[in-house]
Amino acid sequence: MNKSRSAGAVIACQGQIYALGGHDGLSIFDSVERYNPTTNTWVEAPPMLTKRCRLGVAMLGGKLYACGGYDGSSFLQTVEMYCPRANKWTYVASMNAQRSRVALTANMGKLWAVGGYDGISNLITVEVYDPKKDQWEFAPNMIAHEGGVGLGVISVP
Repeated sequence: MNKSRSAGAVIACQGQIYALGGHDGLSIFDSVERYNPTTNTWVEAPPMLTKRCRLGVAMLGGKLYACGGYDGSSFLQTVEMYCPRANKWTYVASMNAQRSRVALTANMGKLWAVGGYDGISNLITVEVYDPKKDQWEFAPNMIAHEGGVGLGVISVP
């Protein structure tokens, strides 16, 4: 990478690796870098619309979503979507709760935002984003949340 970053997010998208946001101990970043394994090079991609560290990131429908995080003064509930084809970020509906350190995944054609931290406490709440409605709705809560949340999805026949 061209920029050292802590508390950023990393995701594979269309055969490349994206590193988003994070901080260097002094500044929080909106920058995005893309790694091409074929050429073994990192290049700058369009920056996010909001500076974020401790964000959640997931792929859904060929688009990359950056959710929540912390901008240095506020815990965020905003969400933005990156379209690789258009090479552009746009805002989509914000989550209902501020979520830093949120676990994010795509499943059943929707995004699932699980847990996180809102600046006061660890969250047991879960939200689901429907891209067809551009809307977040609460799902059943986790039983407990004492720290970081790990998240994975498996297909069940």
